[in-house]
Amino acid sequence: MAIDPRVSIGHVHLKVADLDRALAFYSGVLGFDVVERMGPQAAFLSAGGYHHHIGLNTWESRGGRPPAAGSTGLYHVAIRYPDRAALAGALRRLVDAGIALDGAADHGVSEALYLRDPDENGIELYWDRPREQWPRRPDGSLHMFTHPLDVDALLAEAPVNRETAAPSAGAPRPISAESRARVAALRQKLLTLHKALLEDAKTAYELDRGRISSPGQLLQLVINDPWFAWLHEISELIVRMDDVAAPNGAATEADVAALLEHADRLLVPSETGDAFARKYFEALQRQPAVVLAHGDVRRALRES
Repeated sequence: MAIDPRVSIGHVHLKVADLDRALAFYSGVLGFDVVERMGPQAAFLSAGGYHHHIGLNTWESRGGRPPAAGSTGLYHVAIRYPDRAALAGALRRLVDAGIALDGAADHGVSEALYLRDPDENGIELYWDRPREQWPRRPDGSLHMFTHPLDVDALLAEAPVNRETAAPSAGAPRPISAESRARVAALRQKLLTLHKALLEDAKTAYELDRGRISSPGQLLQLVINDPWFAWLHEISELIVRMDDVAAPNGAATEADVAALLEHADRLLVPSETGDAFARKYFEALQRQPAVVLAHGDVRRALRES
């Protein structure tokens, strides 16, 4: 029996050596949205609100090398764009990011760009011509071919958008008002999370060592006592956000991206992780207020 014609290929999941490096390519250059991230181990990306078109993970490949020549496995991942103008826009993003092509071809049914991601996986970016334009032989069968594609002509269809084009290495973009507002909103949610975590740490301290007599004593403990030291990482993150969101500051969009990336990587609870991750995990098990604040921060990060 023939396969159901409604079947399609839904997503590709790639093993990568460095998740941040892979995200810089698939999200930073190609523009896919990060739907979900699992700390430094995995991420899921999509276009148009789908749950995920691309999965990336380091579960078996962190720090690994690409397959040797002559190995079996993935030849390339093909990413289809809706029309020629959209493909031209993708080409502009690659040019702006300084990413070279391996090739470009007109296949009659489609036009395609070929390149490699940071892990040397083959990538094809293409658009399909309308079916009625597909070349056919006299007997009606499909006739695909490989002819050179005029890359310069394609690029000419993608005018530079200074708001969305990838910045060159020598010309960082100043922070936009929208990004400044996102950072400020995230800062407020982090303050709520920090307050809930501090209250939980205070309660645990008093159960173990006795009552804290005054706000002044609590402040000194937060600053100097190892019991509260793990909370300093969130405090420092909030201070960085103050600097980036400052109305008269000199922050760039790259600073915003780095700040959000740091927050995303930091706020990952783990029963077996480092000191911060373990303490964070334990607080989430004890305090509903921490759970609610954590959820608010994670949603804000996804929206950012």
